[in-house]
Amino acid sequence: MDTGSFIPRDEAARTTIKDLAKRYREELTPKMRGQRQEESRLKAAEEKFGDYNLSAVTPAMVAKWRDELGKKLSPQTVQHYLAVLNRLYKAAARDFGIPLPLGNPVATVRMPTIANARERRLEDGEEKKLMAALDASRGKHLKSVVLLALETAMRRGELLALRWEYVDLKRRVLHLPETKNGTSRDVPLSTKAVAVLEGLPRHITGRVFDTSETAITEGFQRAAKRACIPDFRFHDLRHEATSRLAEKLQMHELGKVTGHKSPRMLMRYYHPRAEDLAKKLG
Repeated sequence: MDTGSFIPRDEAARTTIKDLAKRYREELTPKMRGQRQEESRLKAAEEKFGDYNLSAVTPAMVAKWRDELGKKLSPQTVQHYLAVLNRLYKAAARDFGIPLPLGNPVATVRMPTIANARERRLEDGEEKKLMAALDASRGKHLKSVVLLALETAMRRGELLALRWEYVDLKRRVLHLPETKNGTSRDVPLSTKAVAVLEGLPRHITGRVFDTSETAITEGFQRAAKRACIPDFRFHDLRHEATSRLAEKLQMHELGKVTGHKSPRMLMRYYHPRAEDLAKKLG
Protein backbone atom coordinates (compact mmCIF):
# COMPACT_ATOMS: atom_id res chain seq x y z
CA MET A 1 0.00 0.00 0.00
CA ASP A 2 2.89 2.35 0.76
CA THR A 3 4.35 1.85 -2.71
CA GLY A 4 0.98 2.21 -4.45
CA SER A 5 1.04 -1.31 -5.88
CA PHE A 6 -1.88 -2.60 -3.82
CA ILE A 7 -5.14 -2.98 -5.78
CA PRO A 8 -8.26 -3.36 -3.62
CA ARG A 9 -10.40 -6.30 -4.68
CA ASP A 10 -13.52 -5.85 -2.61
CA GLU A 11 -15.44 -3.41 -4.84
CA ALA A 12 -14.96 -5.53 -8.00
CA ALA A 13 -16.00 -8.58 -5.98
CA ARG A 14 -19.15 -6.81 -4.74
CA THR A 15 -20.19 -5.41 -8.12
CA THR A 16 -21.98 -7.72 -10.53
CA ILE A 17 -22.21 -7.23 -14.28
CA LYS A 18 -25.92 -6.53 -13.75
CA ASP A 19 -25.10 -3.76 -11.25
CA LEU A 20 -22.54 -2.27 -13.60
CA ALA A 21 -24.88 -2.45 -16.59
CA LYS A 22 -27.59 -0.61 -14.62
CA ARG A 23 -25.25 2.27 -13.83
CA TYR A 24 -23.85 2.27 -17.37
CA ARG A 25 -27.39 2.41 -18.75
CA GLU A 26 -28.36 5.31 -16.50
CA GLU A 27 -25.22 7.43 -16.79
CA LEU A 28 -23.51 6.70 -20.10
CA THR A 29 -25.96 5.20 -22.61
CA PRO A 30 -28.13 8.35 -22.88
CA LYS A 31 -25.10 10.21 -24.30
CA MET A 32 -24.68 7.72 -27.16
CA ARG A 33 -26.13 8.11 -30.66
CA GLY A 34 -26.87 4.40 -31.15
CA GLN A 35 -28.82 3.92 -27.92
CA ARG A 36 -31.20 1.31 -29.31
CA GLN A 37 -28.41 -0.95 -30.58
CA GLU A 38 -26.36 -0.44 -27.41
CA GLU A 39 -29.33 -1.41 -25.24
CA SER A 40 -29.96 -4.57 -27.24
CA ARG A 41 -26.35 -5.75 -26.90
CA LEU A 42 -26.19 -4.69 -23.27
CA LYS A 43 -29.13 -6.97 -22.48
CA ALA A 44 -27.34 -9.89 -24.14
CA ALA A 45 -24.25 -9.32 -21.98
CA GLU A 46 -26.46 -9.13 -18.88
CA GLU A 47 -28.22 -12.37 -19.75
CA LYS A 48 -24.90 -14.15 -20.12
CA PHE A 49 -22.85 -12.66 -17.27
CA GLY A 50 -25.31 -10.62 -15.18
CA ASP A 51 -24.97 -12.62 -11.95
CA TYR A 52 -21.15 -12.78 -12.05
CA ASN A 53 -19.08 -10.18 -10.24
CA LEU A 54 -16.45 -8.25 -12.19
CA SER A 55 -13.58 -10.39 -10.94
CA ALA A 56 -15.32 -13.66 -11.75
CA VAL A 57 -15.56 -13.24 -15.54
CA THR A 58 -12.47 -14.72 -17.22
CA PRO A 59 -11.10 -14.45 -20.77
CA ALA A 60 -11.99 -18.14 -21.25
CA MET A 61 -15.64 -17.39 -20.44
CA VAL A 62 -15.68 -14.48 -22.87
CA ALA A 63 -14.07 -16.63 -25.60
CA LYS A 64 -16.72 -19.31 -25.04
CA TRP A 65 -19.47 -16.66 -25.40
CA ARG A 66 -17.81 -15.45 -28.60
CA ASP A 67 -17.92 -18.96 -30.05
CA GLU A 68 -21.57 -19.44 -29.02
CA LEU A 69 -22.57 -16.16 -30.68
CA GLY A 70 -20.56 -17.07 -33.77
CA LYS A 71 -22.80 -20.08 -34.44
CA LYS A 72 -25.81 -17.84 -35.14
CA LEU A 73 -24.45 -14.34 -35.83
CA SER A 74 -22.03 -12.75 -38.30
CA PRO A 75 -18.45 -11.97 -37.19
CA GLN A 76 -19.22 -8.24 -37.31
CA THR A 77 -22.23 -8.66 -35.01
CA VAL A 78 -20.23 -10.83 -32.62
CA GLN A 79 -17.64 -8.07 -32.42
CA HIS A 80 -20.38 -5.59 -31.52
CA TYR A 81 -21.56 -7.79 -28.63
CA LEU A 82 -18.04 -8.27 -27.26
CA ALA A 83 -17.40 -4.54 -27.63
CA VAL A 84 -20.29 -3.76 -25.27
CA LEU A 85 -18.84 -6.05 -22.58
CA ASN A 86 -15.47 -4.40 -23.19
CA ARG A 87 -17.00 -0.94 -22.75
CA LEU A 88 -18.63 -2.05 -19.49
CA TYR A 89 -15.26 -2.96 -18.01
CA LYS A 90 -13.64 0.23 -19.29
CA ALA A 91 -16.48 2.27 -17.81
CA ALA A 92 -16.00 0.53 -14.46
CA ALA A 93 -12.34 1.56 -14.32
CA ARG A 94 -12.42 4.94 -16.05
CA ASP A 95 -15.83 6.40 -15.25
CA PHE A 96 -16.86 4.74 -12.00
CA GLY A 97 -13.49 4.31 -10.32
CA ILE A 98 -13.84 0.58 -9.67
CA PRO A 99 -10.38 -1.09 -9.48
CA LEU A 100 -10.06 -4.22 -11.62
CA PRO A 101 -7.40 -6.39 -9.96
CA LEU A 102 -7.62 -9.02 -12.69
CA GLY A 103 -7.97 -6.51 -15.52
CA ASN A 104 -10.46 -6.47 -18.39
CA PRO A 105 -11.24 -10.08 -19.47
CA VAL A 106 -12.24 -8.96 -22.98
CA ALA A 107 -8.89 -7.30 -23.69
CA THR A 108 -7.02 -10.55 -24.35
CA VAL A 109 -9.76 -12.36 -26.28
CA ARG A 110 -9.19 -12.74 -30.02
CA MET A 111 -11.93 -11.09 -32.04
CA PRO A 112 -13.58 -12.95 -34.95
CA THR A 113 -12.17 -12.17 -38.37
CA ILE A 114 -14.41 -9.98 -40.49
CA ALA A 115 -14.53 -10.47 -44.23
CA ASN A 116 -17.81 -8.80 -45.08
CA ALA A 117 -16.85 -6.50 -47.92
CA ARG A 118 -19.66 -6.54 -50.49
CA GLU A 119 -19.63 -5.69 -54.17
CA ARG A 120 -23.31 -6.25 -54.90
CA ARG A 121 -24.69 -3.78 -57.43
CA LEU A 122 -27.89 -3.63 -59.43
CA GLU A 123 -27.50 -5.66 -62.60
CA ASP A 124 -29.26 -5.24 -65.96
CA GLY A 125 -32.99 -4.83 -65.51
CA GLU A 126 -32.92 -5.13 -61.71
CA GLU A 127 -33.46 -1.43 -61.01
CA LYS A 128 -36.55 -1.36 -63.23
CA LYS A 129 -37.97 -4.44 -61.48
CA LEU A 130 -37.16 -2.96 -58.07
CA MET A 131 -38.96 0.30 -58.87
CA ALA A 132 -42.02 -1.62 -60.07
CA ALA A 133 -42.07 -3.57 -56.82
CA LEU A 134 -41.70 -0.34 -54.82
CA ASP A 135 -44.64 1.18 -56.71
CA ALA A 136 -46.77 -1.73 -55.52
CA SER A 137 -45.52 -1.44 -51.95
CA ARG A 138 -47.74 -0.16 -49.17
CA GLY A 139 -44.71 1.18 -47.32
CA LYS A 140 -44.93 4.85 -46.47
CA HIS A 141 -42.27 6.85 -48.36
CA LEU A 142 -40.41 3.64 -49.24
CA LYS A 143 -39.82 4.43 -52.90
CA SER A 144 -38.84 8.03 -52.14
CA VAL A 145 -36.29 6.87 -49.57
CA VAL A 146 -34.79 4.41 -52.07
CA LEU A 147 -34.62 6.99 -54.87
CA LEU A 148 -32.92 9.52 -52.63
CA ALA A 149 -30.47 6.86 -51.41
CA LEU A 150 -29.52 6.10 -55.02
CA GLU A 151 -29.04 9.78 -55.81
CA THR A 152 -27.08 10.81 -52.71
CA ALA A 153 -25.35 7.68 -51.29
CA MET A 154 -26.77 8.63 -47.87
CA ARG A 155 -27.06 6.03 -45.16
CA ARG A 156 -30.50 4.82 -44.09
CA GLY A 157 -30.15 6.45 -40.67
CA GLU A 158 -29.13 9.76 -42.25
CA LEU A 159 -32.14 9.71 -44.56
CA LEU A 160 -34.58 8.99 -41.76
CA ALA A 161 -33.06 11.62 -39.45
CA LEU A 162 -33.31 14.30 -42.14
CA ARG A 163 -35.39 17.37 -41.26
CA TRP A 164 -36.85 19.99 -43.61
CA GLU A 165 -34.99 22.79 -41.86
CA TYR A 166 -31.77 21.31 -43.25
CA VAL A 167 -33.00 21.03 -46.84
CA ASP A 168 -32.25 23.92 -49.22
CA LEU A 169 -33.89 23.14 -52.54
CA LYS A 170 -32.82 26.47 -54.08
CA ARG A 171 -29.15 25.79 -53.46
CA ARG A 172 -29.73 22.05 -54.09
CA VAL A 173 -27.98 21.10 -50.87
CA LEU A 174 -29.05 19.30 -47.71
CA HIS A 175 -27.16 19.50 -44.44
CA LEU A 176 -26.50 16.57 -42.11
CA PRO A 177 -25.65 18.07 -38.70
CA GLU A 178 -24.55 14.73 -37.23
CA THR A 179 -23.43 11.61 -39.06
CA LYS A 180 -22.18 8.14 -38.17
CA ASN A 181 -18.54 9.27 -37.95
CA GLY A 182 -19.41 12.15 -35.62
CA THR A 183 -19.08 15.03 -38.07
CA SER A 184 -21.49 17.07 -40.15
CA ARG A 185 -21.54 17.25 -43.94
CA ASP A 186 -23.38 18.88 -46.82
CA VAL A 187 -24.81 16.69 -49.56
CA PRO A 188 -25.33 18.10 -53.07
CA LEU A 189 -28.61 17.20 -54.74
CA SER A 190 -29.08 16.09 -58.33
CA THR A 191 -32.06 17.27 -60.35
CA LYS A 192 -33.74 13.92 -59.70
CA ALA A 193 -33.11 14.16 -55.95
CA VAL A 194 -34.64 17.65 -55.88
CA ALA A 195 -37.70 16.34 -57.72
CA VAL A 196 -38.12 13.54 -55.16
CA LEU A 197 -37.99 16.02 -52.27
CA GLU A 198 -40.33 18.48 -53.97
CA GLY A 199 -42.92 15.73 -54.32
CA LEU A 200 -42.99 14.89 -50.61
CA PRO A 201 -45.64 16.20 -48.19
CA ARG A 202 -44.55 18.25 -45.18
CA HIS A 203 -45.16 16.73 -41.74
CA ILE A 204 -45.84 18.55 -38.52
CA THR A 205 -42.90 16.69 -36.97
CA GLY A 206 -40.48 18.48 -39.30
CA ARG A 207 -39.01 15.18 -40.46
CA VAL A 208 -38.66 14.60 -44.19
CA PHE A 209 -39.60 10.93 -43.85
CA ASP A 210 -42.11 10.22 -41.11
CA THR A 211 -41.37 6.50 -40.81
CA SER A 212 -39.05 4.08 -38.97
CA GLU A 213 -35.88 2.17 -39.84
CA THR A 214 -37.70 -1.11 -39.27
CA ALA A 215 -40.49 -0.16 -41.69
CA ILE A 216 -37.98 0.84 -44.37
CA THR A 217 -35.76 -2.21 -43.93
CA GLU A 218 -38.56 -4.77 -43.89
CA GLY A 219 -40.45 -3.02 -46.69
CA PHE A 220 -37.34 -2.96 -48.85
CA GLN A 221 -36.64 -6.64 -48.23
CA ARG A 222 -40.19 -7.55 -49.25
CA ALA A 223 -39.94 -5.42 -52.40
CA ALA A 224 -36.60 -6.95 -53.39
CA LYS A 225 -38.06 -10.42 -52.87
CA ARG A 226 -41.12 -9.61 -55.02
CA ALA A 227 -38.81 -8.24 -57.70
CA CYS A 228 -36.78 -11.49 -57.61
CA ILE A 229 -33.56 -9.63 -56.84
CA PRO A 230 -31.49 -12.02 -54.70
CA ASP A 231 -29.00 -10.97 -52.04
CA PHE A 232 -29.64 -7.23 -52.32
CA ARG A 233 -29.92 -5.23 -49.09
CA PHE A 234 -30.83 -1.62 -48.43
CA HIS A 235 -27.22 -0.78 -47.56
CA ASP A 236 -26.18 -2.00 -51.01
CA LEU A 237 -27.87 1.13 -52.36
CA ARG A 238 -24.97 3.09 -50.86
CA HIS A 239 -22.51 0.93 -52.82
CA GLU A 240 -24.53 1.45 -55.99
CA ALA A 241 -24.86 5.20 -55.49
CA THR A 242 -21.17 5.67 -54.65
CA SER A 243 -20.12 3.80 -57.78
CA ARG A 244 -22.46 5.91 -59.93
CA LEU A 245 -21.27 9.17 -58.39
CA ALA A 246 -17.65 8.11 -59.01
CA GLU A 247 -18.36 8.35 -62.74
CA LYS A 248 -19.10 12.08 -62.32
CA LEU A 249 -16.85 13.21 -59.47
CA GLN A 250 -13.17 13.09 -58.59
CA MET A 251 -12.31 10.83 -55.65
CA HIS A 252 -11.65 13.75 -53.28
CA GLU A 253 -15.04 15.23 -54.26
CA LEU A 254 -16.74 11.87 -53.85
CA GLY A 255 -15.48 11.52 -50.27
CA LYS A 256 -17.00 14.89 -49.39
CA VAL A 257 -20.39 13.69 -50.67
CA THR A 258 -20.41 10.23 -49.07
CA GLY A 259 -18.71 11.23 -45.82
CA HIS A 260 -15.90 8.66 -45.99
CA LYS A 261 -12.87 9.81 -44.03
CA SER A 262 -10.21 7.92 -45.95
CA PRO A 263 -9.65 6.66 -49.51
CA ARG A 264 -9.40 3.14 -48.08
CA MET A 265 -12.92 3.27 -46.67
CA LEU A 266 -14.24 4.94 -49.80
CA MET A 267 -12.85 2.15 -51.96
CA ARG A 268 -14.96 -0.35 -49.98
CA TYR A 269 -18.00 1.30 -51.54
CA TYR A 270 -16.67 2.06 -55.01
CA HIS A 271 -17.24 -0.91 -57.32
CA PRO A 272 -16.83 0.02 -60.99
CA ARG A 273 -17.90 -2.58 -63.51
CA ALA A 274 -15.04 -3.97 -65.57
CA GLU A 275 -16.99 -3.42 -68.80
CA ASP A 276 -17.47 0.26 -67.95
CA LEU A 277 -13.75 0.66 -67.35
CA ALA A 278 -13.08 -1.09 -70.65
CA LYS A 279 -15.22 1.51 -72.45
CA LYS A 280 -13.15 4.30 -70.95
CA LEU A 281 -9.99 2.65 -72.26
CA GLY A 282 -11.39 2.81 -75.78
